[in-house]
Amino acid sequence: MRALLPIVRDQVDVHAWYAQEWLEPGGLRVNFVSSVDGAATEDGLSRGLQTDGDNRIFAALRDLADVVLAGAGTVRTEGYRAIDLTPRRCAIRREHGLSDQLPVAVVSRSLRLDPASDLFVKAPEDGRTIVITGSDCDHDRRRALEKVADVVIAGDQDVDLAAARAALEERGLTRILCEGGPTLFAELAHAGIVDELCLSVTPLLAGPGARRIVAGDLWPHDPRRLTLAGLLEEDDALFCRYRVAR
Repeated sequence: MRALLPIVRDQVDVHAWYAQEWLEPGGLRVNFVSSVDGAATEDGLSRGLQTDGDNRIFAALRDLADVVLAGAGTVRTEGYRAIDLTPRRCAIRREHGLSDQLPVAVVSRSLRLDPASDLFVKAPEDGRTIVITGSDCDHDRRRALEKVADVVIAGDQDVDLAAARAALEERGLTRILCEGGPTLFAELAHAGIVDELCLSVTPLLAGPGARRIVAGDLWPHDPRRLTLAGLLEEDDALFCRYRVAR
């Protein structure tokens, strides 16, 4: 893998590259892959766009995070499970001052989640899955999930995403990696609480009809300004690291 920005350099250490200006301040980092024509999925799944380089970066970003954040729709569609870190990846995390546990946090208004799924039952006791919802959620579903997860209330009918971020940070989870989906990313960006976007651009034209990396309601204000902080290239795929203006 080659670095194109800020300087041209071959054989980049991906962990070191993405650890710069991240480990110390922390923040909310979003990771997405898209085709050149802007599709966020191929045949409905992001894995149809993934490359070897994107998979390495996906793993490295997880290795440098305290928690993985995702929307309930993405969790269901992509088949999320509790993250089981190998001894090698735990060693990498320790080298960077992170714990051996990497919990998943799920944003869900409806709580239409399966408490018997591997996302919950396979999570270790000291790294339980976190469910973030509003106080007006279905109380029966909430009680069922509380047996296998840590349920966090942030907001009322809608999830207050700024409060959700604050709740994670209060738990010491200051390096938040969001893996989507498009609706959650759009809402986080609209709320002004995204610090960084890591975007893999796959050299592929997916054609009309696919979703973009943002979805949902139109924003009632100007677009968010991005600053390119770094750019990697491998096998014609580009791996962009953007700072998000807040």
